[in-house]
Amino acid sequence: METPAQREARCLIEKIHREHTLDGIILGTRFELLVSNCLEILSSQLYEKSTHFLLELIQNADDNTYHCSRPTLSFSYKPGSLRIDCNEVGFNAENVEAICAISRSTKSGKTSDGEYIGEKGIGFKSVFKAADVVWISSRDFTFKFDKTKFLGMVTPVWETFPEKTQPGCTSIYLQFSKGYEEDTLIQELLTFDTNLLIFLRRIEEIHIRVNRRDKQAWEKKFRKDESQQGVDRLTVLYAGEETFRYLIRTHVIKDLPKERKRPNWPQTRILLAFPITESQEQPRLIPQNVYAFLPIRNFGLKFLLQGDFLLTASREDIESTLP
Repeated sequence: METPAQREARCLIEKIHREHTLDGIILGTRFELLVSNCLEILSSQLYEKSTHFLLELIQNADDNTYHCSRPTLSFSYKPGSLRIDCNEVGFNAENVEAICAISRSTKSGKTSDGEYIGEKGIGFKSVFKAADVVWISSRDFTFKFDKTKFLGMVTPVWETFPEKTQPGCTSIYLQFSKGYEEDTLIQELLTFDTNLLIFLRRIEEIHIRVNRRDKQAWEKKFRKDESQQGVDRLTVLYAGEETFRYLIRTHVIKDLPKERKRPNWPQTRILLAFPITESQEQPRLIPQNVYAFLPIRNFGLKFLLQGDFLLTASREDIESTLP
C-alpha cells in the first residue's frame, strides 16, 4: 500500500520524466540526438579514470546531512554490479531535482571555505562511465536512470530497488555496462587509500566488500578518530589491523584576491598533515597527494596538503588558468 509520502515522491519523479521528454514530442528528432550526444560526452569523456566515480560518490556522501553518531559509507561489489549505502538523512524533493539536472547542484554557490566539497553539479554523472542503469532508494523515493534510453542519465523512472533496502539509508545500485573493466574497479577497492578519510568533514567510516567469482569474499573497514593536541589536531586512521597517525596543522590565509566563482571569500584555510609514530622511530616520509578534501594528484610533497582549491571540471587537477 502506497503511503501519501510515497505517492508524492512518485508524482515528482513522473513530473520530471514528462518535463524532460516533453511527453515524447522530441523523440526521434535531431534535438534528441544532440542532447544525447552531449550527455554521453559529459559522462564518458570528462573523467580520465574509469573508477573516478568512486571519488564522486564519496564526495556526495560527505556533503550529505547526518543525524547519526557515526556517518558511514559502504561499497559492496559483486560481478556485474556495485552497491553503495550511506546512513544519511535521505533525499528531499530539491535533491531529486538536482540529481536529475546538469550543473544544478544543491551545493553550488557555497559561501565559505569547506562548506561543501562539490560545487559543480555534474559529478554524479560520472557513474555512467561504468554503469548503464543506476537505481536509487532514499526515504520515500525509489527510481532509476537508464543510460540506454533517451535522456536516460537525467530522466528518472519510478521503479523498485533491485535488492532489499536498509532502513535509514540511501542506497545506490550500479549495473555495469557491457565491456566495463571490472578488474580495474576491483583493484581500486582492494587498494583503497586510507588517507582519503583525513580531510573528509562528515564521513568517519568506510566499509568495502568485494565478492569475486570463485574467490573468498574480501572485506575491510576503515575509520578515523580525531582529538585536539593544543592548536593542532591528531587524526588516527584504522585500516583493518593497521593504524596510521597524522598531526594536522591549520594555516589561515587572509586577504584573498577576488574571484568571481567565489565572491565574498576574504580568507581560506590550508591544512598540513604530517605522519607521526608513537615511538621514537622516524615516520616514513614519502611523496604524498595534494587534496581538495579528496585527492587531486601527487606534487612531490613529503606531507599531505589540503586546500579548498578551485578545480577543473573533472576534479582531477587544480584550475591553472585563473589570473
